[in-house]
Amino acid sequence: MREKDLEKLELPKVKEILKSYARSEATKRLIDGLRPLADEEALEREKKKAEEFLQLEEGLTLGAFEDLTETLKRASLEGAVLTVEEVLSVLKVAELTGYARQQLSPRVRGKAELEKLTKKLHPLSALVNFIKASVDPRGFVRDEASDELLRVRRSIRKLEEEIRKRLESLINRPDADKFLSDRIITIRNGRYVVPVKTAHVKKIFGIVHGTSSSGYTTYVEPQFVVQLNNKLAELKVKEEEEVRRVLSKLTELIRDYLKELSESFSALVELDLLSAKRAFAEEFNAVFVKRGDGVELYGARHPLLVKKGGTVVPVDLLLKEKKGVILTGPNTGGKTVALKTLGLFVLMNQCALPLPVKEGSRLPVFKKVFVDVGDEQSIEQSLSTFSAHVKNMAEFLPKTDGETLVLLDELGAGTDPVEGSALAVGLLEYLKERGAWVFATTHHTPVKLYATTSDYYEPASVLFDKETLRPLYRIVYGVVGESMALYVARKLGLPEEVIKKATEFMGEQGSRYLEVTQRLAETVEGYERERERLEELKKALEEEKRKLERLRAELEEEKRKAWKGVYREAKEYLRKLKEQARELTKSPQNLEGFLKEKEQELKKLEPKREPPKEGQRVRFMGKEGVVLKVKNGKAFVALEQMKLWVDASELEPVKETEKKSSSAGGTLLGVRDTVNLMGRSVEEALLELERFLEEASAAGLEVVKVVHGIGRGKLRSAVREFLSKSERVKFFRDAYPKEGGSGVTVVYLKEGGA
Repeated sequence: MREKDLEKLELPKVKEILKSYARSEATKRLIDGLRPLADEEALEREKKKAEEFLQLEEGLTLGAFEDLTETLKRASLEGAVLTVEEVLSVLKVAELTGYARQQLSPRVRGKAELEKLTKKLHPLSALVNFIKASVDPRGFVRDEASDELLRVRRSIRKLEEEIRKRLESLINRPDADKFLSDRIITIRNGRYVVPVKTAHVKKIFGIVHGTSSSGYTTYVEPQFVVQLNNKLAELKVKEEEEVRRVLSKLTELIRDYLKELSESFSALVELDLLSAKRAFAEEFNAVFVKRGDGVELYGARHPLLVKKGGTVVPVDLLLKEKKGVILTGPNTGGKTVALKTLGLFVLMNQCALPLPVKEGSRLPVFKKVFVDVGDEQSIEQSLSTFSAHVKNMAEFLPKTDGETLVLLDELGAGTDPVEGSALAVGLLEYLKERGAWVFATTHHTPVKLYATTSDYYEPASVLFDKETLRPLYRIVYGVVGESMALYVARKLGLPEEVIKKATEFMGEQGSRYLEVTQRLAETVEGYERERERLEELKKALEEEKRKLERLRAELEEEKRKAWKGVYREAKEYLRKLKEQARELTKSPQNLEGFLKEKEQELKKLEPKREPPKEGQRVRFMGKEGVVLKVKNGKAFVALEQMKLWVDASELEPVKETEKKSSSAGGTLLGVRDTVNLMGRSVEEALLELERFLEEASAAGLEVVKVVHGIGRGKLRSAVREFLSKSERVKFFRDAYPKEGGSGVTVVYLKEGGA
C-alpha cells in the first residue's frame, strides 16, 4: 500500500495514540513499523493473539524497560565490556521476564498463541541473582563483587580517613580563619585540598589546583598529604581496573545468555504491544472484527474524533449487498468523515488493531487500498486540483482488482459539472469491470441517477436537519440525497428572488426530483430507525432468554447435586443402622452397653460454655471462623467469605487440638492472608488495606501479603507510607521473586494487633 494513502487516512495518528500506552522505546519503534497485513493467515494469528490477551481477566502491568537491541549487539562482540547502566538495563529485562512468566503461565492455558509467546520468556533467575550480587540498584558495583575489589576499597577508605585526619589538623588550627576562606576539606582533580584565601596562599606550602570563579579562593593541596594523595590515586586506578574486570565478567555471563535474553526481550516487547492494544480497546470501547465477505461496520466511531472529546455519532458503514456505494447529501454532512473512517478501519484491522465498532461487525481482507481524497493540488508540479486528482487516479487505477478497496471523495468535482459527471461514471464503470470495492461521494445529479439504476453500486445519503441546518451524521442506504443548496441558501438569508430564479431555472422536473428524493430519504430513515429499535429489542430478548437458560441449568445442577448428596447420606446411615442392629441382636449385654453409651453422649451435648472472646476460633452451623467483636451477648464472626452478628450462645468453641490441625495451612478459616489492591485508586486501596489489616490482626495472623503491582509506583509508595505509620505493623519487606517480587509487599504484624 502507498505511504501517502496511509497518511491521508491518518493511520500514523492512530499509531501515536497506541504509542502513548507503550512502556518501552522498542515497542514504540515496533508500532511505528506496523503495516497493514495482506496475508490472511498471518493477520488471523496476530488478531487471535491480541484477542486472547484481551480475554485475560487482568492485563499485564509491565514497568518501563530499556531497549536492549544495541546492548545485546555489543554484548555479542568478543572482548566488549558493558557499562554498569547497560548491565542494569539487562537486569530489569531479566526481572520483568520472570515476573511476566510467573503471571502469565497459569493464565494462558488453552490460549494457543499466548502459550507460544509465553514459552519465549526464559527462566533467567541465575543471571538475575549473579548481577544483583555484583551491582546494586543505584548502579554501583558492590565491594563483594570480587575479593580484590573489597581489599582495594578498604584500603581507599582507610587512606581517605588518614588524609582527612591530617587536613583536619590544619583547618582546626585556632588561626586557620586568617588564611582559609572556609574550614572545609574538598576535592579538586581527584585530590583532597583546602580552600585558601588567595591573598594568603603563600602561607600554605603545597600544590595549587585552581581558583574559584571570583578569584577570592585558591584550592591548595598541602605538601604533607601529597604522597598520600598519590597513593590514593593509584588505588583509584586499581579500583577502576577491578570494576572493569567485574563488568567484563558480567558481560561474559550475559553473552552466555544472549539467545535467551534476545527471545525474552522480543517477547516482552510483544507483550507490551498487546498491553497497548488492550489499553486502546478499553479507552475506545473497541473490539476485534471477524472476517466477512462484505463490509459490515456497525456503530463506527472515528478514534481521532473520540480523542478530541465531545459527542461522536456512530455510523454504519456497509458494502454487503453490492460491492460499491455512492454516498450523496449536503456539504458538511459527514460524507468525507464516513469515507475516511472506512479506509482507516480497514487499515487498522489489517494491522491487527481493535476497532471502535459494535460486536458483530465484519471486514474482508483487502490486498490494496487506494485513496483519492482532499485537495490534491500540487504547486511544485504546477498541477490544478482537478489535474492532481486525475494524475493520482491514473497512477492506481490499472493496479485495481477484486481484492482492492478504492475510496473516491467528491467524484467528478473540480471541472465542468457535465464533463465531470461523465468522467465520474466512466471511472465507476471501469472499477466495476475490474471487480474492485468502491466507496465514493458525489454532489453530481447524473452520478446519483447512475447509482439508482446500477446493479453494482448502491446509492446512500447522509441526513440533514432542515431546521437547525446541521448534519445528523447518519447514513441511509438505498436512496440518494439532495445537496440542499437552495434550502440552505434560503435559510441563511439569500434574497428570495434569487431562490425563485434558481428554482425556475431548474424547472418543474428538477424541483420535483429534489422533493421526491427528500421524501424517500425521510421514509427510509423512518424504516431504518424502526429496524434498529426492533434489532435492539431482539437482542434484549435473546439476552433474557440466555439468562433464563443459564439459571435453569444452574438450578438443575444444584438439584442434582442435592439429591445425590441426600441419597449418599441416607445410604450410609442405613448401612450403619443395619450394622448396629446386627451387633445389638447378638446379646442383651450389647444392647445395655449401647444404651449407656448413648446416655453419656447426650450428657456431653449440653456442656456449660463461657462467652466467646475476641480472636477466639469458634464453630457456627458446621463452619469454623474467628470472633472479631463481642457486644451485649452478640458476637461479630468471620465465617469463610462472610461476616455476621450471631447470638454468642450459639457459638461452639474450637478445641485446642482442632485449632492446631485447622491452622496447619498457615491461614485461619474465613480470614484472608493476601489482599489485592491492583486497579484501585489510592484512596480506595488504603481503605481496603486498613480493613484487611484489622481482620488479619484480630484473627491472629502474623504474616500477610499486599499485592499492589509495579506500575508507576504511586500505589506502592502510598501503601508503604501507610504501613510505616500503622500501629499493627511490626515491619515489612519486598516479596522475594518467587513470592511476587517488587509488586508485592510482605507485612509482619504485631502480636495482639494495635
